[in-house]
Amino acid sequence: MYNIIKYLFFVLIVIAFVSCSKEDIKKQIEKTNNTEVTENDTDTTALTPEEAFSLAMVNILDIEDEDLQNYLEDEIYPIVKNSNKITIDNISSSLILLQYVENGNQKNILIQKFYDLDKDEFFFEKREVQNDAIKQFVK
Repeated sequence: MYNIIKYLFFVLIVIAFVSCSKEDIKKQIEKTNNTEVTENDTDTTALTPEEAFSLAMVNILDIEDEDLQNYLEDEIYPIVKNSNKITIDNISSSLILLQYVENGNQKNILIQKFYDLDKDEFFFEKREVQNDAIKQFVK
């Protein structure tokens, strides 16, 4: 009889610990989810139009390149800010084609990424091209 009471007491203690830990886990998951939502809300509301543009373009490319984002914000956004249609294509790892419509005319900008050995940094150059991606790269 004493052994049964001892085992029963042990089982009750184990059940108490397991149920407490499940509640703690649930609370931690809820806290994490709430924190993520709050962080995402503050990130999107604090974006300038330039930042929103560059973020959208690198999302289309499905890459994370902070140098490219800065270049798009500083150099490309002022050119395309009045356009209502913009797209971007990653032609290669160092060549990007941006297409936009200005006053009903489609325009294309070729952006090329370079590496400067002396300064140990990346930089970009842009040039307007007449052909779109299909005419330029598909034969």
